Amino acid sequence: MGRLTIAGMGTASSDHMTKKAIDCIRQADEVYLRTIIHRSAEDIKQQREDLQSFDALYESSANFDMVYEAIADELIDKAKADRHILYLVPGSPSFAEASVKQILARAAGSDIDIEVLPSVSFVDAILSSMTYDGADGFKLIDALKLKVEDLDKNCVILLCQIYDNLIAAEVKLILMEYYAADKPIYVIQHAGEQDAVILSTALYKMDRKIQYDHMTSIFIPADTAYDNTRDFQTLLEIMDKLRAEDGCDWDKAQTHDSLKRYLIEESYEVLDAIEAKDSTQVCEELGDVLLQIVFHAQIAAEDEQFDIRDVIQAINTKMLNRHPHVFKNRQMLPSDDVQIEWEQIKRKEKGYQGLSKSLHDVPKHLPALLRADRVQDKAKKFAFDFENISQICGKIEEELKEFTDALAQNDHKQAADELGDLLFSIVNMSRFLGINSEDALNKSTQKFIGRITKMEDMAFKEGSSLSEMNLNMLNDYWEKVKNKENTKE
Repeated sequence: MGRLTIAGMGTASSDHMTKKAIDCIRQADEVYLRTIIHRSAEDIKQQREDLQSFDALYESSANFDMVYEAIADELIDKAKADRHILYLVPGSPSFAEASVKQILARAAGSDIDIEVLPSVSFVDAILSSMTYDGADGFKLIDALKLKVEDLDKNCVILLCQIYDNLIAAEVKLILMEYYAADKPIYVIQHAGEQDAVILSTALYKMDRKIQYDHMTSIFIPADTAYDNTRDFQTLLEIMDKLRAEDGCDWDKAQTHDSLKRYLIEESYEVLDAIEAKDSTQVCEELGDVLLQIVFHAQIAAEDEQFDIRDVIQAINTKMLNRHPHVFKNRQMLPSDDVQIEWEQIKRKEKGYQGLSKSLHDVPKHLPALLRADRVQDKAKKFAFDFENISQICGKIEEELKEFTDALAQNDHKQAADELGDLLFSIVNMSRFLGINSEDALNKSTQKFIGRITKMEDMAFKEGSSLSEMNLNMLNDYWEKVKNKENTKE
């Protein structure tokens, strides 16, 4: 049975290697170094002049993945030949060694006897250099695979594999999506060696006047209190503080009921910002909506009902369950089919028994036009709908006649009922034509406001005021404004 020993060369010299690893250098049939560009290499070579390295692969391969795959394949083939192979890597094989991962994955299930020996790693060297106790929390991240989602303000971040300044520049851009541009960080070069250097710099300067190489890492201290305003956790901490005993009296006094109006108001302010095509304002207003969500979750957590994690879990679960064509079946569906599938899954989740239950679940606090649209759309999914626009026009005429009849009879209550029916039928026409009735009415309202504004401007220029005019004069100005608009069109 073949034997493959994987050991670390230490961070700075062979002094960082274990005795067992050093003994293995003499005992192994063959010794391979991932790279000879390491300060321990010379000491190792004095014990094994026949050692070999894989440096040539770095020159002949298109990327690092190909290098590590080739290393793994060759070492496993060697070990299968009933020989004891020693493979030495810089630092420790347990930290940021992609070739070791490849070897272990390929050797799984084989009869090769594999042993991994530790050594002083670059992580040990960095933590010692920074006099930081790793037990206080840190996260080691490969800079080549860095994503914003990997970052955590509550613990130290160690970034390795920053081979050159191009990688450093790319890393900086990702870090600045999460941290403040002036956040202090430390660039550590040749940690554990006699010529080790620790450079303190602001994040935005990290790729300036600093030369990066394969022995460079970055140490990012944890944030304290509310330093990182780009992190969701900071918002939760702020809300927790506001609701604490020594927090804000107004925030402490709020309840689910008292906050209802703000959730609605903030949502409409988002819509206004979207209509204005003001992305800065949209961003700010979405933040206000998010605050309301966090506020409600905090109140619920204090009452031991649920917390923000439950809210996030609920929506994540819902999205996964309602998109089986993306997360399970992996099939492309037309948009219309996606909506049909969504409704079917939703009915199953909520235990819908029929149309009436579906209609009752349309929120009662929606704006009237929007609620009518949603109710009608639900009915359509049960095939309860008009067949063509002529039928809807006939229904509108019918409701209009019933309304005018009620007026003629001076029956105010009946007139109110019939007016509601008329509005409901008009919404039905909008929905059938694919027109958003809420948007259509809002545009007409805005058009009315705009024309009144133009009428006032026109009257002011003529030395008059709308308040001084009778209805005929107002209608006159209205027609002038309307004609001007039509002329421009």
